[in-house]
Amino acid sequence: MFKVLKILKNEKGSTMVMTAFIFVVVLGCGALVSDVGLAYIQKQKLTNAVDAAALAAIQDLGSSEQQIKATAEAYMVHNGFRAEDIQVIVGSDGYSVAIKGTDTVHFFFAKIFGYESTQVEAKSKASVSPITGMSGVRPFAIEDFPLQYGVQYILKEGAGDGYHGNYGAVALGGNGACTYRNNIKYGYSGVLRVGDWIETKPGNMSGPTEQGINYLMNQCTHIPKCTINHYNPSCSRIISIIIVDSLQVNGRNEVQIVGFAMFLLEGTSGNGGQKQVIGRFVKYYGDGEVGQGGRDYGLYAVKLVE
Repeated sequence: MFKVLKILKNEKGSTMVMTAFIFVVVLGCGALVSDVGLAYIQKQKLTNAVDAAALAAIQDLGSSEQQIKATAEAYMVHNGFRAEDIQVIVGSDGYSVAIKGTDTVHFFFAKIFGYESTQVEAKSKASVSPITGMSGVRPFAIEDFPLQYGVQYILKEGAGDGYHGNYGAVALGGNGACTYRNNIKYGYSGVLRVGDWIETKPGNMSGPTEQGINYLMNQCTHIPKCTINHYNPSCSRIISIIIVDSLQVNGRNEVQIVGFAMFLLEGTSGNGGQKQVIGRFVKYYGDGEVGQGGRDYGLYAVKLVE
């Protein structure tokens, strides 16, 4: 009988030791799962933050590197990280911005085992490419020549200023005046691409032109009204037009698309048949296709490449 009690007592002691050991293992696993999960979540937040910072900073290309860095830092701070914990590298080609961010994650349970913290990092790189295909284009075309940001240009000439009846209007999806006017107001719904051939639309069409342009001008409800120095990128007056190799054709004829550009519409000038459409050239980052052979006319598609 005494031998049996002794055995049971020894087994009870062993069970207690085993239970304590299992408790430590379970606690360790819990600490590992909890703190590793915390580090993973923080890394995801950091990744999202550097992605947002890269996409924002790249839109300052053409500005100083200090301005690009300041934009990236502002986005990091807005997303809960420190400005000093990122590195910003502007690509030597002037078409990309890379950002590396780091953050320290402080552990809770893992401190029991001597692990205080760990460092997570994330990298992101955004690049821009000239847009080679897009929809929503207005039915105006200008010839290929160097454009300067902020400068006013004639997007459609008045009567007598064009080539053999062509004043810069193009036929997109049809030749009717209604189609032309709607393309001014809403943009052409089809996709146009660099290399496509499109038809010119001879004639001045003062009425449909003025109606379409006035519609776009009146849709700008921003206060104060948009100007070249301060405008809303989504404003109705920000329009895309076509760049062609040449408009020197006779009557209705085909011209080839070589690119696209954006302008801040400033309305019309002149009277009657002398009606012109004017706008100022702007740099713009929007949606569109990119491909080989795209020329740089200040209209870019932005994407994350890392």
